[in-house]
Amino acid sequence: MIFLWKKMTQMSLRMRLIISVILCILLPWVSTYIVSNYFTKDVLEQRAATQSEDDLRMIELGIKSIFDDIMYTSNYIQFDTNMNQLLKSHKLIKADSLKVEQEVALNYSKISNELSGITDLLMPLYITILFKNDLFYTNYSQIDFNPLQFKEKPWFEKLDNLNFYQTYWLGAHRTYIHSERETYPYLITIGRRIQSANSSSSYLIISLKENEIKKLFSQFQSDKRAKFYLTNNTGEIYSSLDSEEIGTKLAYNVINTDYQIVDYQKEKHLMVSYPVSYSNWRLVSLVPYKDTIGSINMVTRTTILIQGGFLVLFLIGLIMLVREFTKPITRLHQVTKAIKHGDITARIPLTGTNDVAQLGHTFNHMLDTIEEMIEQIKVKEEAKRNAELEMLQAQINPHFLFNVLNAIRLKIKMEGSTESASLIYSLSALLRMTINRNNAFIPLDEELTIVKHYVDLMNFRHQHDVELEISVSESASSFQVPRFFLQPIIENAIIHGSYKNRRVTIKIMAKEHMETYMELIILDNGKGMDLITLERLKKKVFQPISNDYAKSKQSFNGIGVQNVFQRMKLIYGEAFQMRIDSTEGKGTTLIFHIPLDKGEQDV
Repeated sequence: MIFLWKKMTQMSLRMRLIISVILCILLPWVSTYIVSNYFTKDVLEQRAATQSEDDLRMIELGIKSIFDDIMYTSNYIQFDTNMNQLLKSHKLIKADSLKVEQEVALNYSKISNELSGITDLLMPLYITILFKNDLFYTNYSQIDFNPLQFKEKPWFEKLDNLNFYQTYWLGAHRTYIHSERETYPYLITIGRRIQSANSSSSYLIISLKENEIKKLFSQFQSDKRAKFYLTNNTGEIYSSLDSEEIGTKLAYNVINTDYQIVDYQKEKHLMVSYPVSYSNWRLVSLVPYKDTIGSINMVTRTTILIQGGFLVLFLIGLIMLVREFTKPITRLHQVTKAIKHGDITARIPLTGTNDVAQLGHTFNHMLDTIEEMIEQIKVKEEAKRNAELEMLQAQINPHFLFNVLNAIRLKIKMEGSTESASLIYSLSALLRMTINRNNAFIPLDEELTIVKHYVDLMNFRHQHDVELEISVSESASSFQVPRFFLQPIIENAIIHGSYKNRRVTIKIMAKEHMETYMELIILDNGKGMDLITLERLKKKVFQPISNDYAKSKQSFNGIGVQNVFQRMKLIYGEAFQMRIDSTEGKGTTLIFHIPLDKGEQDV
């Protein structure tokens, strides 16, 4: 997930928008499709099972009707008085009688006439009545089958264990009617014991063509792949649409009343079982799972697919709109790449007044402004180079001036005026340091020398009696400081520190601390200032300097104490600290904390 997020953040805005649109539209639709299939699965299975059960219930009604005919025929033969009399007389015929064939034929005719009233109205059945004396009655030709062969069947003995109200359901077996083996290969048979009054028991065997049940199956086979079976409790098939399956066994629990999902012929099927009346047989349906769920879910799935189609069309339209909306941003990206490679003349071709167009126009205007500023800087740089050339050409004048001053100083010194020569030397040194701007930083020793010359000239000019005391450690004397930063401080101490006839003493002390900064202290014993004046001074000094800063009470070179503080801040940044303390009548103290590692600012 984190990898995908990183990949998306590296894509363009257009691609991120398009991917977001696709995800926001397709994810809900896919989720709806999956959730719909998942949560409706049980409901659809239940509906399919109910539908299959309804089909089996209707088939069972048809089978019950068939079995009703069988049971009605069986009960009629068992309990009808006239029928019992006929059966009794048929059983009493002696096999050694001379008129046995006539008597049997007569009884056949009477029994047939008695049964014809009901059998003509019922489903065709094969009826066999078998007596102990090996006489029998059948409604089919003995040429097709000799009913005495029933006694050889393994199930026949089970009839003796039945009472006269029980029925033995034999199930499906090969037809014993020879003439119909090709047409109707299977029969479904029941057997009973019947007994007339004061006589021994006889046997009743009734058989039904399995094809009659198959007809019911075909009527309800809406899906050709659906399977219907009539089985016993163990799953042995008695009837099926495929005759070859009769006699085989289903490998499932057919007596389970709930529907089951089973594997049949390597495919999932929905299996439903339903009981059959009169017997312990079961009706079983096997419907392909995909077919039954698919048919019921077809409307829902079609609806979702149609909805998905419309969403895809909407998505295509939305992507086209996103591409159109982000086209100016793409152009903006192309222009910025061109500018990055040095083409400052590149511009965004935009029309209109929408937000993105306004952004493009603003960007173009910014580029125009930058291009104009670059041109102006080029002009200024050219002018600056010309001015520097002119200054180099004019440097002969200051050198000539210094040489003349030195010559005058030597002449005055030779004439014996040592004090005048010293003043001219101080003036010459101060002018040289003022005019020379080659070095931005100088050792602290040189800066203090300038200060000494300046104090000497100030004492001469204004008749001050200023005493300068310097106490600098050896390590601090070689410390590099900004050139000419102490002169404005000393000037303020002289001008603003004068107090009546008191002799002004200025002390300068410097030492290193922990090899991280130098502490420089400038203090005087002048008149000082009250608390209100001190706060006003601090507010003025520590505020950012402006272009229209008043130059009242300017120092020697036009740089005030405020400018000194701002200059030191530009050079050293926040590492530079300055503190001002003053007491009225006692003097003023300035403390500088100058970092040993000077900044990289242009001074």
